[in-house]
Amino acid sequence: MDFRLLGEIEVWSAGRPLDVGTPRQQVVLAALVVDARRPIAMEALIDRVWGHDLPANPRPVLYAHLSRIRGLLRQTAAPGSGTAARLERRHAGYVLDVDPELVDLHRFRRLVEQGNDRQCDDEARAATLAEALGLWRGEPLAGLSGEWAAQVRASWHQRRLDAVVRWAQAEFRLGRPAAVISAVPDLTAEYPLAEPLECVLIQALHAAGRGAEALDRYGVVRRRLAEELGADPGKELRTLYQTVLSGGPPPPGEAGAARRTVRPGPLRSRAAVPPPVVTHRRADPVSVGGGASLGVPSGVGAQASARAAAPRPGSTGAPSLPEVPLGHVDAAATDTPSSRQWVRATRRRALLAVLVAVVLPSATGLAHVLRRDVGDRDESDGPPAASVECARELFAAAEALDQEGKVRDARATVVDAVRLWDELIGLDPDRNAPPLAPAVLRALGRAGVDFSVSRPALLSWLGNPVYTPYPAISQVILLRGWRFTAPVFLDAVVWNYEHTPEVTSPRSVADVLTDVLKAAVLEHTRTRHGTQVTEFDQLLKP
Repeated sequence: MDFRLLGEIEVWSAGRPLDVGTPRQQVVLAALVVDARRPIAMEALIDRVWGHDLPANPRPVLYAHLSRIRGLLRQTAAPGSGTAARLERRHAGYVLDVDPELVDLHRFRRLVEQGNDRQCDDEARAATLAEALGLWRGEPLAGLSGEWAAQVRASWHQRRLDAVVRWAQAEFRLGRPAAVISAVPDLTAEYPLAEPLECVLIQALHAAGRGAEALDRYGVVRRRLAEELGADPGKELRTLYQTVLSGGPPPPGEAGAARRTVRPGPLRSRAAVPPPVVTHRRADPVSVGGGASLGVPSGVGAQASARAAAPRPGSTGAPSLPEVPLGHVDAAATDTPSSRQWVRATRRRALLAVLVAVVLPSATGLAHVLRRDVGDRDESDGPPAASVECARELFAAAEALDQEGKVRDARATVVDAVRLWDELIGLDPDRNAPPLAPAVLRALGRAGVDFSVSRPALLSWLGNPVYTPYPAISQVILLRGWRFTAPVFLDAVVWNYEHTPEVTSPRSVADVLTDVLKAAVLEHTRTRHGTQVTEFDQLLKP
């Protein structure tokens, strides 16, 4: 026979399921099975089954349920032998005498304990923990109400989270991050606020060489925690983010690594969380060269207070960027000592700026100094200005590498610059976006991106990430490393993108639909150059 509690309550015997009765009777059965072979006092049983919502005379009702459970257990008797489970009344209370190996919940506990044994090798630990996790069929005690059932569910959800993290760490040490990338995303949808799961997923993406996706995932998690809890990521997530950002080696999976404990409560799908309402203004068309039409957002250059009050929407389900190499310029990548020293110094300053501007304020409770909702901030505050300067130097380093013909290293350094740019926009768009607009425009120019409007107008739009889609679309172009064989007008591409049916004007990288952006570029090149190109990759330099 088999008792199953990790999902809907089921009892199986001889390969067939038995009738477990009403939901109230299932609670009685679960209360006995969870503490198999241990006595439970009558008062404790009553409290587990009814809590504070007691019937007029609970004891006779409980006796009736216990009688039916005895009948259920008699159905599990094998011919010529006794029943596999017996319900007994002892001095200390009622006892369900059943082998714990016949209960999925207890098998899960045993397998997890074996998987946590440091005497076992990683292969055995990973296999044992995978076997334990395979016992889950859904929410424990699914469909049962009451405070006791809810407490049991919360406890076993936490055990499941711990087991997943330890399994993932064993897989890391075995050099199998792909297994983690395949399994963990579904769980992060069930536990959207569980930081340990996000840590192992980001670590796996980084270990698999998918650094840009790891950084994008961190941004999604950070926004979700801020929106739902008003909190910043924990120390482990922030440390991991710094490792990925610096292009350093992935940290080894440590079973004893510190992590924030999350009480998951009931399962929640990400789909159940309503997306933020997007209230972007539609663009006013104006004439541009060549008879094209360009969407110029109305109100560009409005008061800073109005822009600061506008919401910055999170991800709306758009696919994340595929693999983009992290900028990691080492000594072998450059030929001259001067350029090598400059790039190294620039990267060190940029990473220090991220630490000062993002990590330290969060850890010390001073994050309000950098946030845009603080009206009395002193303009002489150092961290934002230092971070902006480091972002400028990264863009300048990429330009210098380009001039030396080191295209691959230049692209990698641009990725670092764009990531820092995105962090600065998230902290304070009004203060940090405008001074970086010229550097962004130069980087776009090296990628073959041109414009058909005045330079001041384009710089203004690149400096307004709240009201315009220009920063988000520019980030995607630079992160992708696209370099066009023929000049592409950024303003015309944005106009085509925004006028695609049923497409929302993007305000962050996660909002940009890559296929729509590629189609917008193709349409523009056909209109401007008269080409008959049908494949986007044909527009790119090899």
